[in-house]
Amino acid sequence: MKIQFADAAKYQKEVKQLYKSAFPILEQVPLFLLYRKAKQHKIDFLAVLDDGKFVGLASAAMQGDVVILLYLAIAVRGKGYGSAVLQAVQKKYAGKRIILNIEEMDEQAANYAQRVKRKAFYQKNGFEILDYKVREVSTTYDMMSCGGYVSKTEYEEVMALYTGKVLYFIMKKI
Repeated sequence: MKIQFADAAKYQKEVKQLYKSAFPILEQVPLFLLYRKAKQHKIDFLAVLDDGKFVGLASAAMQGDVVILLYLAIAVRGKGYGSAVLQAVQKKYAGKRIILNIEEMDEQAANYAQRVKRKAFYQKNGFEILDYKVREVSTTYDMMSCGGYVSKTEYEEVMALYTGKVLYFIMKKI
């Protein structure tokens, strides 16, 4: 397995198909905005390749030594790509603190078993649960990081930079 990153714009068809199928509609930022922010160098929006073949996508926003892994989706499951891609992400952002969110561990949720698996996957790959949750667009998330602790304030500062302060304020209130 040889994981590489490429500009997502070069794989628009594959990226769109995976993005639309992997994330709930309420969590999807319009793709044109992701492409625009990537072109403006405000985020990394990447196609994930294995020896030149599209296998996933990743998007990250950065400020200083904090990286928010906004989106990560793997098109081919059960072949070790998820862990390999996370390792490649950690290598790409070496020396930085990486943070991501997952749906909170709500035992009443219809997809509770999936949430538990997702949490275990990230823990297996070096991420730890943080001591706070974040609520955005009517969803509460557990926060996880690797490479060091990221405070809620640091997370919110990067998100406000990524989305814009007004939009992020609205996202938190919905």
